[in-house]
Amino acid sequence: MTLSLDYNVELYPLYKGEAVTVTLASSLSLGGLNQDKEANTWRPGAKTTKGLDDDYDYVMFGRASIALKVYKFDEAAEGKVTVYASFGGLLMALAGSFRHLQNIVIGENIYLLMRR
Repeated sequence: MTLSLDYNVELYPLYKGEAVTVTLASSLSLGGLNQDKEANTWRPGAKTTKGLDDDYDYVMFGRASIALKVYKFDEAAEGKVTVYASFGGLLMALAGSFRHLQNIVIGENIYLLMRR
């Protein structure tokens, strides 16, 4: 897989050769709650329950006009696809096997989480 990502380097600086874990999720709930149940808060269950974001250093999410939205799939030869998403101006392109990216849905809000 290949990832190209715009993110805030002032908040989360990364250096050449540094390893980072990147996760895409449709919910921050450890129980996998539906996104609709979390729609009214940025951080569902804040201070009351542990969420996926507690295990990561940097989280990007958006909704409405500045949402992290999957807006395009490009299909290449041999089952390779590229998923494009926007975080209110911060862009992501994730290229890889369709088998690994097939659960990402165009127009769906998603979270991007990073940790060292």
